[in-house]
This record gives sequence, C-alpha cells and structure tokens, in this order.
Amino acid sequence: MIPWIRFEWSTARVADPVVDVAPLILRPATKEDAAVVGRVISSSIAMDSSWSDVTKTLAEKLLAGVHAAFDSVEPPCVVLVHGARVIGASVLDPELASENHLVTGPCVLHEYRNRGFGTSLLHASLEFLKKNGVSTARGCTRSNSVSARFVYPKFGGVSAPLEADPLTAKAE
Repeated sequence: MIPWIRFEWSTARVADPVVDVAPLILRPATKEDAAVVGRVISSSIAMDSSWSDVTKTLAEKLLAGVHAAFDSVEPPCVVLVHGARVIGASVLDPELASENHLVTGPCVLHEYRNRGFGTSLLHASLEFLKKNGVSTARGCTRSNSVSARFVYPKFGGVSAPLEADPLTAKAE
C-alpha cells in the first residue's frame, strides 16, 4: 500500500503566483463547465502513473466530488482556459472544517503539464479558499504522486502522514 499524506497551508501566507499563465486564463468555473471539468479530471488521473493501481476508484470518488460541487449555485471550482478549451481544473470544498479542501487537487491535461500550470491552479485554489474564509487549507494525496513531490510543497505547504486511505474512508 502506498502511503497518503496531508498537506496544510496557511492561506494568509499565500504569496503571488510563481508562474504567469498569460495568455491562458484562470477563472471561477460556471455551471456550464461541469461536464468538461469532469473530463479534465478523469483524463488527468488516467494519464498519471502514480494513480494507475487505483484509477477507477479514484476517478469515481473525484467525479462524485465534481458532481456535488456543481450542484452549488456557484461551483467551488477554478478552471484554467486556453482559448475556449478548459485544460485544467481544481474542485474545492470551502467548508471550514473539511479534512480535504482540495477535492480533486489541481488537475491539468497531460499535454499541458510541466509548465507550472498545476502550481498556478494550486495558487488560485488557495486564494479561492482564503476568500471563502478558510484560514488553513488541507489537501490529501499519495506520497509518490507528482502533486506531493512538485506542487503541494509550494506556498508553504507542510505535509504529515495520513493513517487512513481516503479512497476507502466512508463519507459521513
């Protein structure tokens, strides 16, 4: 079993974004983005080898989170757009007591990776949570994932091991 870790950030200490994404646009998602956000999340997970042993279970759990988020009047989601195409998304849980505010974490389509867009989505996610009153944001991931090694440590992210596997935990 691959261990999980939880990162925490103080949203008050989130600095300016590291990467300028122009001409791409970071914006809040709209209800009309629901289907494409689901496809971006699914594709992003399917193309990441660190999730290969749990792709189906993870995709089901994340898509349930996407559906729940888009049931809101204003979906708690940030998207990264290239022209008219959504190439990245981060679905969020703005509930103060949430154990995982980064429902999906920053997800970027495979052909757009390694350009700092995941970092920019994380920054936009933390800013969104800060504007919604979250002072300590939390995100869970596997210790061997790209997000754990290269994205989540940014902006002062501090990690600690998780005892339970979030994929097998029952929703309350």
